[in-house]
Amino acid sequence: MSGASSWPLDGATSGPADGTGSDAVPAAAAASDSTPDAASSDTPETAYHRLATLRPAWSRPAKPLLSLGAALLAYVVLSSVVLVTAVLLLAVVPGVNIARGVTSGDPTSPLDVGLALAMGAMWLPAGIVGVRVGGWRPVGTAWSIAAQLRRDRSLLLAGIGAGAVVAAAAAIAGALTGTVGTAAEPEPSASVPQLLLVTLLALVLAPLQAAGLELSLRGTVMQALGTWLRSPVLPVLAGTAVMLIGRDLTPAVVLPALALGLCAGVLAWKTGGLELPIALTSTLTLLSHVVGAFAAGSGAGAGIGAVGAAAAAPGTSAAALAVPAAAAPEAALAGGFAAAAGLLLLTAALALWIGRREGVALLEPVTRPAGQEAPDPVHI
Repeated sequence: MSGASSWPLDGATSGPADGTGSDAVPAAAAASDSTPDAASSDTPETAYHRLATLRPAWSRPAKPLLSLGAALLAYVVLSSVVLVTAVLLLAVVPGVNIARGVTSGDPTSPLDVGLALAMGAMWLPAGIVGVRVGGWRPVGTAWSIAAQLRRDRSLLLAGIGAGAVVAAAAAIAGALTGTVGTAAEPEPSASVPQLLLVTLLALVLAPLQAAGLELSLRGTVMQALGTWLRSPVLPVLAGTAVMLIGRDLTPAVVLPALALGLCAGVLAWKTGGLELPIALTSTLTLLSHVVGAFAAGSGAGAGIGAVGAAAAAPGTSAAALAVPAAAAPEAALAGGFAAAAGLLLLTAALALWIGRREGVALLEPVTRPAGQEAPDPVHI
């Protein structure tokens, strides 16, 4: 099994050349080993889902439950603040129907899209609270085996490319299946400024939501169960199952949601971090909102709308099919099925690519090198 020795990443290399091997232990880390909670200098290779075991204090039996509980509580509080603030602001705007504006499911509405993404972005601080306060460990240990977000452009490009292919497949499948039926009184088309505002909101908030979801639903959940389990199977499946909470339970949404959760978990474990899953989820979220807004009322819009509902934060209005997509169930189902199939096939291809690049077998992950010191303990 191999570490990340071929990656130009800080803190993820092994061997004496980088000064982090067993023959070159920093003085601060050596001093910390004198404490009861210090990690041994002969730490074995550690997969991503087992990073909470690097120090005994981080892997005590109650820590996983505290981490999950703190993240959930923080999200409930933060999302409630966002929702209440939005309602209070809209209450003073003349001519705005608050109930319709917040829950209309209109992919061309900056209000609906912005509020859903803003609430989803609250998973980022919630995940940080879960790891740092609930788990009492550095947040970097939830990002990757390098204890930080790694600077590897190839992972980012791979995630962006895979997301673009999946989004295109969903839109094409929806377009080939059918279009939205004509209503007796069709809704007026969105204005250009309205569509541009939706695009701007998606560009700003989609990456934040994706980072928060991966940190909370993959990083926190996987590493919580990884504290107790050596095998990555149940931690990956648990993170996948969480994707269904608060989501529209229709086949068009469930299929891509389960596929995305499974693929993101596998890729996080295989690559040793969240960089590729974040890039993948960000791209899917961004393209689903932008294409869904510009193609609202078409088969392509319905197809990619299923992807947007699958990648949305659980419990938000975006986690259900938008009104135009729901009006074309066959196109939405075709888009969801195409997205799920594309995600599974691309994940298999990416796993093979990562294995060849890093010199690890198909069922082996990139790990934190053996003997590398654990990150410094934290103190609250």
